[in-house]
Amino acid sequence: MIIQNILPVISDWKTFEAFLKGSYTWCILMDFHMNFMEDLVKQLHEHNKKGIVHMDLIHGIANDQYGTQYMCQKVHADGIISTKPKAIEAAKSNQCISILRIFMIDSRSFMRSVHMASALQPDYIEVLPALLPGIVKKLHAYCDIPVIGGGMIENQEDIAKCLSGGMQAVSTSHRELWESVEK
Repeated sequence: MIIQNILPVISDWKTFEAFLKGSYTWCILMDFHMNFMEDLVKQLHEHNKKGIVHMDLIHGIANDQYGTQYMCQKVHADGIISTKPKAIEAAKSNQCISILRIFMIDSRSFMRSVHMASALQPDYIEVLPALLPGIVKKLHAYCDIPVIGGGMIENQEDIAKCLSGGMQAVSTSHRELWESVEK
């Protein structure tokens, strides 16, 4: 399982290289082309780090069960994030950590997401936007799945609010945020 409060989101080579030198173990990889994924994950593993691949945001591969199977079996990703049920099911069947990404737009989207999460039983739910008061308590009233907050995280106070609100971790692409906490 993921045992760090901040999940750095990596989407370029410069940030990837900085992540390799840092103390975090887990990261989320997105916005890379699929041709680079095997090398990226191999480098992570060589540095005793782990990569969660955002299947919906990798260029050149389908975010379906076949693309996910490829990421888990050939690329050896440690985890998968997706909004797609088939990708979550494939991650689970391939012993990858599964993270269902859900968008909280209104109460209807909340209930659809709860039903999907209850049926799929992913390892984690990533909620966007992260700064929704009481969302963890509300989600846990329906399903007891650990929650990660993502999106709209702008500063340390936002991170603290998410974590004190019961989230297991916060994902952020703001390198200065995860680097300042890391030090």
